Amino acid sequence: MEKSASLAADSITSENQFKLCLSTIDCESGARVLAKKLLQQKLVACVNISSKMTSMYSWQDKLTEQAEFLLLMKTSSQKVAELQDTLLELHPYDVPEFIVIDIKEGATDYLNWINSTLS
Repeated sequence: MEKSASLAADSITSENQFKLCLSTIDCESGARVLAKKLLQQKLVACVNISSKMTSMYSWQDKLTEQAEFLLLMKTSSQKVAELQDTLLELHPYDVPEFIVIDIKEGATDYLNWINSTLS
């Protein structure tokens, strides 16, 4: 991708309502499998997979500490429901994380690329 300094006008973001979706998984190979399937189905334009990190949470009344990989998935509001359904179906966890964050603005060329990749 080429560099672009301009931010998207309100018309681009309001028409498409871009989203950043988050999920975690316990192994890098599993993260790659999920990412490839979601990309092949055009449910996401891009998936970033983080380095291994430590997650701490309460599960079944026990404090749990586990190595996980974070998936940062860029998509549009039109794809979120299908993305969630597909991710929850493919994910090995009983209760996978799925969090959606609005992208309020971004580089025009990048948001246009997300839009064209998903169509």
